[in-house]
Amino acid sequence: MFVKYKKQKRGKMPKNTRLIFIFCIMLLAMPLVSAGVGIKWNQESLIVNEGEKACMTYSVYNPWPEESYVTIELSDELKSVLTIQEAETKLVPANTPSSSAIPVKFCFKIPKVYEKDCWISEMLCKQECNEEQKIYDGEVLVKSVPSTVSITGSGGSTTQMAVSAPLRLKISCNKHGRDFTLIYAIIAVLAVVIIAVLIVRKYRKPKIERDMEKLKRLKEKISKEKKSRRT
Repeated sequence: MFVKYKKQKRGKMPKNTRLIFIFCIMLLAMPLVSAGVGIKWNQESLIVNEGEKACMTYSVYNPWPEESYVTIELSDELKSVLTIQEAETKLVPANTPSSSAIPVKFCFKIPKVYEKDCWISEMLCKQECNEEQKIYDGEVLVKSVPSTVSITGSGGSTTQMAVSAPLRLKISCNKHGRDFTLIYAIIAVLAVVIIAVLIVRKYRKPKIERDMEKLKRLKEKISKEKKSRRT
């Protein structure tokens, strides 16, 4: 014996209700898209030397109808390794297309990440570069920041948003031997000082000897004057 079940038909949402629902979603989404920026970049990796300063430039555009002030930060993965030395804050006007993106530059310092063999503290060091190349992966964050003063005279966006771009840093190791230049310079200075002391000691006579020489020259002068009078 089989029992037939009737399929229940689902009621359709009234057209007016659907329109109201879509309108509510648009209202909620408007604050999220009223301001913001986009980012363009032409490289995702960079080879840099340890201990040196490196700079990069990213292009930022703003397709929204509200201006934004932006600056650049590093993700936590790179913050623990690098130190930002200089980061520009720039105004990106409203309705700035991608084709007119504004360049934003930032610079950072690469620390010493490879081991060195030093004799005295950080002096007389050599670097063999036997370690594997250090590679750090992270992101560059372009953030919109609040500003109460605008170049155009109106307040900038107070909505903080961010876009990111991947960044891989490959740190180069500079192989070098010990630099003895400082030691040579110290030896040269000491040699000059020693030679100067020896010369002074050799040609500088005691005071009593200098007085005796003066007295002798004076006697010779008196003797000559006496002879000239006799003649």
